[in-house]
Amino acid sequence: MISYCIASYGPTYSTLLVQDLIRKTTAPFEILIWLNTDDDRYEKFLEEQRAQGAPVRIVGKTRENIGMQAYPLLFAESQYDLIAQIDDDVVAVSRNIAEYAAEVFSKFPSVKQLVADVWQDDYTTGARPPMSSYRAVEPEYALYEGPIDGWFSVFHRSVLPLAQSRFGDIYFPLGALLRNRLRETGRQGLLCTNFKVFHVIGPQYVSHFGMLDFEIEKYRRLGRHEIVDWYEGARATLPPPEELNSRVQNILATLE
Repeated sequence: MISYCIASYGPTYSTLLVQDLIRKTTAPFEILIWLNTDDDRYEKFLEEQRAQGAPVRIVGKTRENIGMQAYPLLFAESQYDLIAQIDDDVVAVSRNIAEYAAEVFSKFPSVKQLVADVWQDDYTTGARPPMSSYRAVEPEYALYEGPIDGWFSVFHRSVLPLAQSRFGDIYFPLGALLRNRLRETGRQGLLCTNFKVFHVIGPQYVSHFGMLDFEIEKYRRLGRHEIVDWYEGARATLPPPEELNSRVQNILATLE
């Protein structure tokens, strides 16, 4: 039913994501990984999952980070009708995403892409703008028109050619580009608030996972100085580890 595609540059996050996908997915699935990093421990973890029967496959590996350019390569290896582009800093998902997406695609033939809602609180936006930026399209099915991208984007195989373009930049908004291309052909890409993911954005939650220095260096290399300043400036005011752990446990429990 669904092919999960992950370009992994942060194994700390990706390990949690893969574990959560395996544990929660009840439909037929596969997890396709592109390794954008050289990490023996993570590769061993993936091989262990495969040895235990999980449908996990390393599609390719580059020692240099090729970022979003890996996704068309992953999509080309997918076998199911539903294809999911997932950012590797998503660490947890809600259940029954594939089943609900299949139902929506069947009921609304013009809808070809669904992007998951994200956890939001005073420490994170999850990269989604406020709901005031969205217009309800099918309220009964929790579908909204508005800004979306590929933090967790599920699209139908029938529009795969629209998602396979490659660009020169390491990072580009592939999920948003797909939505725009669908719109040009009279089809739709929508936000769906009936499923949700924990997308680790913001220095507080990033620090909880021990990834603050990693993220600062990543954004520095990308020239995203505003994010570097934001993350660096938050060091002195980070919440106590106990508070962050309590919050994260609550988020994970909510997504169960």
